[in-house]
Amino acid sequence: MTEGNAGRAVLSEEARAQVLNAEVARYAQQGWTVQAVSAGQAVVSKVRRMGWFWNTIGVLFTAGLWLIYVIYRALNRKRDTVVITVDAYGQVRRQG
Repeated sequence: MTEGNAGRAVLSEEARAQVLNAEVARYAQQGWTVQAVSAGQAVVSKVRRMGWFWNTIGVLFTAGLWLIYVIYRALNRKRDTVVITVDAYGQVRRQG
């Protein structure tokens, strides 16, 4: 056992799955999309939002020129991806 897990019991696969499902449900409530779920691991992602207010102001002030940038950004939105894992002691870890 490591120092961080001293005195903690090892969870069964069923209990780990319940912990993982609860964490994935919490992310889903916040608007994340579940990409994949496997034994002890899940991948969730979310599309980044655009600041429409300032982009609209930019389009108005540049007589539509800024619209080229807005269209480019709308078509090529970035995604945030998080890998959620649950270790043998039920501790949730997030990567990404």
